[in-house]
Amino acid sequence: MARWQELPVPLDHRVRQLAVRIRMLKDRSGLSLTALAARTPYSRASWESYLNAEQLPPRDAVEALARICAADPVRLLALWRSAAEAWEERYLPPVARCGAPDRPVVPAQLPRPGAPQPVDGGEDGGDGGVRPRVVGVLGGVVLATFVAGLLAGRPWLGPEAVDAVQGVFTVRRGQERGCAVIRSGGFLHAGHSRTEVRLLDVGSTGWEVVEAQCLLRHRGYGAGAADGVYGPRTERAVRAFQKASGLAPDGVVGPDTWGALRR
Repeated sequence: MARWQELPVPLDHRVRQLAVRIRMLKDRSGLSLTALAARTPYSRASWESYLNAEQLPPRDAVEALARICAADPVRLLALWRSAAEAWEERYLPPVARCGAPDRPVVPAQLPRPGAPQPVDGGEDGGDGGVRPRVVGVLGGVVLATFVAGLLAGRPWLGPEAVDAVQGVFTVRRGQERGCAVIRSGGFLHAGHSRTEVRLLDVGSTGWEVVEAQCLLRHRGYGAGAADGVYGPRTERAVRAFQKASGLAPDGVVGPDTWGALRR
């Protein structure tokens, strides 16, 4: 068994849980890092980084490890999705989260807060750099206005773009939030949350609940108004959907129910 180095501190418990799990699978397989690299498209250095939680492993790497170790890929990918959410919360600003969620981000590649930005002041040191900066600011304002206009019609955008503009959820019981379900990347999304692992039960509130209510309605299971409040009517709809999908009708939306809702 490998003598693992200590995981980074502080480290989100979701990322730590994934790292511990893939370390355990690697140990059980008896494969060295070199052997693991030979059986996957990822280098020895990459695997070392993944196993030490220095970098979030790509989804494909996690699936490859599950296949090699004959592990349950569904459970392992649920851990990966949870870790990916934590990684984004820790390392990505909201606008950057519009990128593909399956793409790992290396902390060292992110700009350091407060790092000085190079400014071209012109050869004479006068106002040669002022005019470009003014033009840049005005261009940024115009671009931001244009993007805001586009986001106003966000149902046709991918779920990652919508996540960046949701804002803080406020409970307004009975107020319809709007449902525009689309298929993106092979999965259904209603534009309120892209989670596939968040647990929802009676009493839960938030954009994740709105997402579940919209998906339930899309599949013909009335959950009442898509108001983001998980009440008895939403629970009945969840139980009916779970039963029809061959899942345990416990009324709790977890990874299995999310997976069925989004397919």
